[in-house]
Amino acid sequence: MCASSKHAVFLGLLMFCVLTICFAQEAKKPKPYAVRGYVKYLPSTSITGPPINEVFTNNLLHNRFNFQYFPHKNWTVTFHARNRLFWGEETKLNPQFAELVDQYDGLVDLSVRWVDRSSVLLHSVVDRAYVEWRHKKWEARLGRQRINWGINTVWNPNDLFNAFNYLDFDYEERPGSDAARLTYYIGPMSNLQIAVVPDTQLNRSVAAAYYGFNRWNYDWQVISGYYRGDATLGLGWAGNLKDAGFKGEVSWFIPTAQSPDSQQTVNASMAVDYLFKGVYLSAATMYNSRGATQPGTAAGGLVGTELSPKNLFPSPWSFIITASGQATPLLSISGAVIYATENHLLIASPSATYSIVTNWDLDLIAQVFFSQNPLTDDFQHQGSGVFLRLKWSY
Repeated sequence: MCASSKHAVFLGLLMFCVLTICFAQEAKKPKPYAVRGYVKYLPSTSITGPPINEVFTNNLLHNRFNFQYFPHKNWTVTFHARNRLFWGEETKLNPQFAELVDQYDGLVDLSVRWVDRSSVLLHSVVDRAYVEWRHKKWEARLGRQRINWGINTVWNPNDLFNAFNYLDFDYEERPGSDAARLTYYIGPMSNLQIAVVPDTQLNRSVAAAYYGFNRWNYDWQVISGYYRGDATLGLGWAGNLKDAGFKGEVSWFIPTAQSPDSQQTVNASMAVDYLFKGVYLSAATMYNSRGATQPGTAAGGLVGTELSPKNLFPSPWSFIITASGQATPLLSISGAVIYATENHLLIASPSATYSIVTNWDLDLIAQVFFSQNPLTDDFQHQGSGVFLRLKWSY
């Protein structure tokens, strides 16, 4: 699609959104649609590691628009778009900044750069656009959607369609895929799903079947399919060990003739969580058979590697501990520490959220990276980021 055509499409969508909001505000009785979203302002400060040790600032104004239309009791039309305006030193000094932002692994290009200059980027993308049909025990969905087969909250080897980066805290909705999915609800606690994400190249397509059921007071899922050139098998579970929650996922990727490499891959994760006197505690570990084993490689891999179910974290063994709780009725505090043993990568991420008034929240988030220097074997600071986020939801 040419740039002018894409701009025309987005202008039409924008006008549709504005008119929808106006009609919704003027309506005196419930209408067969729903409009929600938010506006966020996120200024940030980044500190690079040695030998540069420089400080950069950046700004992000982020709007999300969620629209659903219910033309019939069995039908739903969903359209979600995110619009982001970046400006500041990081935007200006990174020549690949626009390309990094304008990445969406979809069959149809539904993104546009309204403004793309050295220090300013205005970008829009439609990350949900699907039609859903429901009838008795059947459910079918076609279009850009999120297919969430993951169980754990950090690393999800079973999430074949929409792998996400845990460190990308400002994308709560997580990515979607251009897919077709069919679900049959066998019973109140069991269902069968078939999902396909086509691509112009066979070895970039994904197709899989999912069977979920409950046995022995545990929720189980079994997955089998084709993932970008590999045959894949997966197993997941969620239940309790006495008063603690216990979850796990494992996926095995077996190369076929269309596979880009001949290496088998196994990714597995397990997690336990516990609520203790109002404090939520969680600990998880992940094994990645493709993980790098040399010191320092993990820190660079987080930036340069595209995350996928085959490579969710660039280390053979990784661990995370998280904690969260309410300091006051309006103030919540949380923190996470990630450690990769083989390459000695340590990430600390404390955060605090304050509820100003209804629909207004203020967040303070930090991410600090340490790793072993491969040249000197010293454990040193590799970079940090501090983010202040003001959010209004509507």
